[in-house]
Amino acid sequence: MSPAFAADHAPRWREGVSGQPFGADYIILDAEGRTLRGLNGTAIEIWKLCDGTRTARALVEQVAQRRGWDVEQVLTDTLKFLTDLARLGLIDELEEAR
Repeated sequence: MSPAFAADHAPRWREGVSGQPFGADYIILDAEGRTLRGLNGTAIEIWKLCDGTRTARALVEQVAQRRGWDVEQVLTDTLKFLTDLARLGLIDELEEAR
């Protein structure tokens, strides 16, 4: 099992990966055209912020503040989500935000 995504690292979509609405669903396509579906609204919001310009913690603070949620709970769930995305080859984990 790969290590967990670090809160002080920045998530960035891997080259060739894209996300888009598809009917009532939202899909993420990897570089080979395989899809990941079934993202909820929060996951979609997090995905859209994975541009490498902010750390995972900063991303979570933005989402949690907008929704009025506890940052630490959202952080725990988001780091699990980012770890899964990295394991699937959909994002890279940058040590510094760009």
